Amino acid sequence: SIDALEDRRTEWVKAYDPGSHLPQCRVPILFVNGTNDPHYPLDSYMKSFDAVPGPKQLCVTVNMPHSHPAGWAPQEIGLFIDSHCRDGAALPKPQRPTIRDGQVTLKCESETPLKKADLHFTSDDGLRSQRTWQSVPATIEGNTITAPAPPETANTWFLTITDERDAIVSTAARLFRRYGYA
Repeated sequence: SIDALEDRRTEWVKAYDPGSHLPQCRVPILFVNGTNDPHYPLDSYMKSFDAVPGPKQLCVTVNMPHSHPAGWAPQEIGLFIDSHCRDGAALPKPQRPTIRDGQVTLKCESETPLKKADLHFTSDDGLRSQRTWQSVPATIEGNTITAPAPPETANTWFLTITDERDAIVSTAARLFRRYGYA
């Protein structure tokens, strides 16, 4: 019956859906994903990231494939754990970017000198797993990062910041809908 199916769905959501558990997460957590992941697209991924009230960081990679080996490979995972369990240097911590006068600007705290930053955006529609991304270099002066604003046609954009260890972190992806942010 419809009621029985709805009961099973409710039980499944309560037991397994990230939305039922992430709001209780208080331990540091690193989210690692790719821009074109067909199984956990950025729309859903950012909802999960935003649901965590505790300490969190993000590492989104343009075109990272979806697989266990690809998901386990980033060195940022070990560096993140070491920074919380072994007194290792923390990953850079970017603040929320702002756009003003055609420029994206943000501050980034880092124990390790910053080496590179890039703005990534897509203007494509359709399945997120099939969108093409473009990247534009950003400028680093001290702990301030500046990049040209994404074009008006961009529907999703974020920045990545790389430190001297080649550890990469990203800002939250800004997802746009026809009438504003998603």
